[in-house]
Amino acid sequence: MNLGFSWDTKSHSNWDEYPNRKEADNYGGLQTFSLNISNLNRTTKYYYRAWGEYKLQKNQIRQGEEKTFIPGGPTVSTHTATNIGLTSAVIRGVLWHMGGAATCEVFFEYGTDEQHLDMETPHQTLNSNTDFSATITNLTICTTYYFRAIAINDADTTVGAIFSVIPGQPYVVTNLPTDVGTTSALFRGELTFLGGASTCDVWFEYDDIDQYPPFDKNTTPQTLNAPGSFDANVENLTPGTTYWVRAVAYNGYCTDEGEVESFTTLSGLEDILIGKSSDLTNKQTDAEITSTTTTKPVLTQILDRLKNLDNETIKELAEHYPVIKLLISFYLK
Repeated sequence: MNLGFSWDTKSHSNWDEYPNRKEADNYGGLQTFSLNISNLNRTTKYYYRAWGEYKLQKNQIRQGEEKTFIPGGPTVSTHTATNIGLTSAVIRGVLWHMGGAATCEVFFEYGTDEQHLDMETPHQTLNSNTDFSATITNLTICTTYYFRAIAINDADTTVGAIFSVIPGQPYVVTNLPTDVGTTSALFRGELTFLGGASTCDVWFEYDDIDQYPPFDKNTTPQTLNAPGSFDANVENLTPGTTYWVRAVAYNGYCTDEGEVESFTTLSGLEDILIGKSSDLTNKQTDAEITSTTTTKPVLTQILDRLKNLDNETIKELAEHYPVIKLLISFYLK
């Protein structure tokens, strides 16, 4: 198979209409390939496309989409915003390549419509590759603003990817619950940013009906005055049931919800296996269950734990789990 590129200073519909054609110089199998070309004019727009020829069958040629480039164009990228306040933010970019020019002009376009960025920051003139930034102010709280970095030199104008920022928005993360039992679990979250406010309330929403919010159960809000982790011990859950939970943060201006995580409460039998007293009957056992070594057979561990439960709890377990009923009939007569 032959692979290569065609290029010209004018657009063409087919690969063989370009006056310049050359095979790739690094083709080695099913992978990307490239070609280094020289003697280009740095301020001229070039049109090019890739092509491939299957040599074992005549006229089996495929071509790629036509692309353009200007050799002397600058290279710029947009970075995430920092120092986000209630009505302001610092937006950032990097000028990676000057395109052979002595200077480059950089700035940002921004606005609330991603398809129409109608505001821009003051232009800055740079004479080397470097980071740059601009502070945007008088923003509307809880409104999404889109922005991108732009670089201009004598050859071309290039733009970075579009990023977004929400002034006043706190940021919260849902972590997987831990200490999951039959009727309880420890919900965990992390507040990573207060959104420019001095305090932020955090809590959890959860439900066992549907994985899609809104959820109808909530934990008691906690007030944080700095980023950090938080948790809530939730009880009165249903054994052997899948729940969905997410962390929520509200700083008095904006609300943020974390991703939804799921967990399944243990059944009474699983509680016995890990050494926790069963609460299927909502009764306390007379004696605390003692731990056993993991080297014991599973049935022996279950028997050891059953011996420490009151009769009513054992009877309730036997109704839910046939294996418990069988053990009772053979070993606990």
